[in-house]
Amino acid sequence: MAWSSTGSGVGSGSPFPPSEWQSSRVYTRSQLMACLRAGLIALVLLGVLALIVLY
Repeated sequence: MAWSSTGSGVGSGSPFPPSEWQSSRVYTRSQLMACLRAGLIALVLLGVLALIVLY
């Protein structure tokens, strides 16, 4: 991960303005929460499926 002023190291290809770092951090946190929620739902569904198969 090389941070360059040209923005070539950033996936979008354009450098972020300083005002958007806060919103990008909030977006990363909400993305993490959505990931954890999806993982929890997947575990619950796997547990239900295991109960159906075993009993």
